[in-house]
Amino acid sequence: MATTSQERLFEVLMERVRTDRYPSHQLLNRIEATMWTSEQMVEYVDMLVEKIDEAWYPSLQLIDRAHRMLAVAARVA
Repeated sequence: MATTSQERLFEVLMERVRTDRYPSHQLLNRIEATMWTSEQMVEYVDMLVEKIDEAWYPSLQLIDRAHRMLAVAARVA
């Protein structure tokens, strides 16, 4: 359960993307701008990987985003 406005916004945006078959790049950009914690980044990357996995021909944009987030996480670690 979200305790801060930032956490609530992150959860709302994530739920929108989870339920949208073709999420917009604007919505994905908003999520990336809203992430504050490493836990949120992990949740976001997991969601992207799930989206990639459920499509026979996954969006290259989603693959690129997942790759970019993993590279950011690797640099931070």
